[in-house]
Amino acid sequence: MADLQGFWSYVHEDDRADGERISRLAKDVVEEFQMLTGEKISLFLDKVALAWGENWRDKIDSNLASVAFFIPVITPRYFMSPECRNELQFFARQASKLGIKELILPLLYVDFPPLHDENTKDELIKLICTFQWEDWLELRFLERDSAKYRQGVNRLAKRLVDANRQAEETTFAISVEDMKKTHEENSDNLPGVIDLLANSEKNLLEIPETLSLVAEDIYQIGDIMRKSIEDIERANAQKQGFGPRLSILQKTASELSEPTERIWSQSNLYASQLHDVDEGFRIIIERSSSEIEENPEAKKEFYKLFESIRKMSNASIDTIESLESMIDASEPLEKLSRDLRPVMRRLKQGVTILIESATMTKEWTGLIDSIEIIREDTTSQISVIEKE
Repeated sequence: MADLQGFWSYVHEDDRADGERISRLAKDVVEEFQMLTGEKISLFLDKVALAWGENWRDKIDSNLASVAFFIPVITPRYFMSPECRNELQFFARQASKLGIKELILPLLYVDFPPLHDENTKDELIKLICTFQWEDWLELRFLERDSAKYRQGVNRLAKRLVDANRQAEETTFAISVEDMKKTHEENSDNLPGVIDLLANSEKNLLEIPETLSLVAEDIYQIGDIMRKSIEDIERANAQKQGFGPRLSILQKTASELSEPTERIWSQSNLYASQLHDVDEGFRIIIERSSSEIEENPEAKKEFYKLFESIRKMSNASIDTIESLESMIDASEPLEKLSRDLRPVMRRLKQGVTILIESATMTKEWTGLIDSIEIIREDTTSQISVIEKE
């Protein structure tokens, strides 16, 4: 093995809250891995310094053949971070395709109930539960120079060494160039562009419908909150006691529960739908230039599809902004009553999942914008389509 890459996916707020023990653990594991193997690892740890941002997918995708591990540090905040969710979703899909799923090693750092809920609707929690975790619940409290801490680091590094050995045997160290060659050799087996466009058309009808249901619940929640604020202001004006105001807030929490739960559920469905079509959409976008060159008549169909993707991306962003504004507006109410906190927490989780989804649609529009043949006369072509 040479030029190995190690990816440590974590929430910076968790690291700060724990005295930077999470990032220090990452470095300890890498040093132990290097001691056991003699191989050097470039650790992708600080997302700011390494300029992950828009480039992190490229960093992973272009180095899959030399990835030593991908470790998500599991805490409640991990599932509330759009960036972390994206990292895990993307790497899990790519690693599964190549048969190197064992290189994903979740580190259970802070336990919480949803991880043990068999009926959870959060697709990412379902995904994380398919991997064999490394339990760090107790070890994270130990001193770095303690024997048990060092043994825990050694055990984790050994698991990574074994996983790399297994991955090499499974994949025969397939390089990125080998994968590209195999892809070209098997191109005849890929779906035709018409097949892909037809399937995308179907999905583009289903996905906005899900987002529309979220929007309906946003309006309902907005109405409930406005009425609650009016009732509270009326009670204040009449100088009523705390009892009537508490009753208003408890009623508000009860009324918000059902639409909030629907938003959370629909947000998960929306994310799942987008992930299901992600690969197909990327293939369509990448193949559009060559397809248009071979068949100029196909250009109009690609424009229709790409314009639909743009509209869907914009609708997702608008929905997120509406939800975020509503959450900001609800903060005064949330501070007044403990009953509202679980509801608002659930709503914020739904927003997080929607943000993750919006990131994916932005990537699609970015790919579309990068295609020269599509950029040439986009405005005039879309105008023609609209007139028709």
